Amino acid sequence: MILPVVILALAGLAAEDLKTVAAEPNPVKRARLALIHGEQAATKAGEVCQASEYDQCNELLNETGESVELAAQSLDRAGIDAARNPRHHKDAEIKTRKILRLVDALRSYIHPEDLVRYEAVRKTVSDINDRLLSAIMSKKKK
Repeated sequence: MILPVVILALAGLAAEDLKTVAAEPNPVKRARLALIHGEQAATKAGEVCQASEYDQCNELLNETGESVELAAQSLDRAGIDAARNPRHHKDAEIKTRKILRLVDALRSYIHPEDLVRYEAVRKTVSDINDRLLSAIMSKKKK
């Protein structure tokens, strides 16, 4: 019974603000919260883009990219070797893959003038996803 309450509390925190997430002292928890926030921002961006509210869509896309970057930086600062202990990196890779699918689905709704910004966010998310995957799949150091 406690687990659903904790999950709802984490989701509520992530929905508040990216600055609140960035203030989390634990880097692994900060990465997890940032990815939850990024997923929520990408989902909301899809709804807003479909409604042709392009300014808000761009803001949410930028927030999605910033969230994924924050998560990657947080995992890097945690100092966890992904090859030896891949749990947190694998969770982050799965979340970034999901965010990438959400961002890819937005392509048809993006205003033509905003495609450069969209491609930059998509490339950021894709690069971070690739980096996480290669860190997990690398050989263990002896």
